[in-house]
Amino acid sequence: MDPEERAFVEPHSKLLIKSLDRTRSFAEAVEDFRKLESEFVTRASYNEFQVRETRRRIAETILLLVHDKRPPFDACREAWNDLVRLGFSGIDLECSMSWFYADGCAYDERPDEGLVVLEPLLAKLERLLEETKGSGVEYPARLYENELERLGNLRDALAAQKRGEVIPWLETRRADEAAPPITPEEEEADALYDAFWKAHRAAYKAFRDSNNRSFADISAGYRRVEAEFVARAGEGEAFEDCVDAIKARTAEEILRAACELRAPFHVCRDAWDVFVRLGQDKSWMYPEMYVETCLNSNEPEAGLAVVEPWITEIERKLQACKEPLRPPGKTSVELERQRKELCEIRDKLTAMRRGGEPST
Repeated sequence: MDPEERAFVEPHSKLLIKSLDRTRSFAEAVEDFRKLESEFVTRASYNEFQVRETRRRIAETILLLVHDKRPPFDACREAWNDLVRLGFSGIDLECSMSWFYADGCAYDERPDEGLVVLEPLLAKLERLLEETKGSGVEYPARLYENELERLGNLRDALAAQKRGEVIPWLETRRADEAAPPITPEEEEADALYDAFWKAHRAAYKAFRDSNNRSFADISAGYRRVEAEFVARAGEGEAFEDCVDAIKARTAEEILRAACELRAPFHVCRDAWDVFVRLGQDKSWMYPEMYVETCLNSNEPEAGLAVVEPWITEIERKLQACKEPLRPPGKTSVELERQRKELCEIRDKLTAMRRGGEPST
């Protein structure tokens, strides 16, 4: 990353974190990013390409903020039109930004406006995929297949919405506005979690930026933050959920620290057990960390105890991918790739258990 790129990325990242705070309005966030855009466009006024890239990245960010903040649909349409005018830097971004816009159309129950974007994009992806046949190159064919499935599922949901069907998992403004208003207790619990998150993030940064902190120090730091905010929680269901989320986040980061710092295996195993009991993150990141630790620690039984049911779960999800109008989630392309990787890991762990050298 060149110095000018870094000069843009760092304030952009900080501003995005600030903008995603639930107390920050869409208008305030846009104003902040427009100021950043103005600053860097002025700095790069001699470089037409850099000016356009700056404007494009700000436009992408504003569309992301539209999706997060849910302002009136006019703001969604304006952000999309601005991005289309500037163009997309690649098919991957065209797909991701189109998904955000089309999902915004679904949210405001404007299926035609989403379909008019998705249908030609899906046709384009079909053509691009056809052109890769016989090339023997896995990428970008896998990207096209993945986006065809992901965007195709949203296209089908919009088509169903157009027919007047109710899609249970599809969020809409009408449903949100009909929902009971947030209670004072829920507001307090949300504010408590926001404060916890800031303190937790500060603890993480201290861990990340230090070269000599031990796992025990890091774990103790996370536990202190957890204890402080759990003690501040009030009574009621909203606070119970907040405490669960605080404990989950702490468990996730302690497991991460144990694996990254190569703590003794029994420490990693204990952290994994707590994660299984309390963790709420359903991504693959944390199990992958732990399984890799099992491999590196010559603990095949512990690794297989995670990998084998995980493969079974992925195979179940692969079957669910065939169902129409399924909720958003991992595509069959992503799941199949993960299943293949896990089967390779399972083979290594099995060889290790038998006393042989893991295959590479």
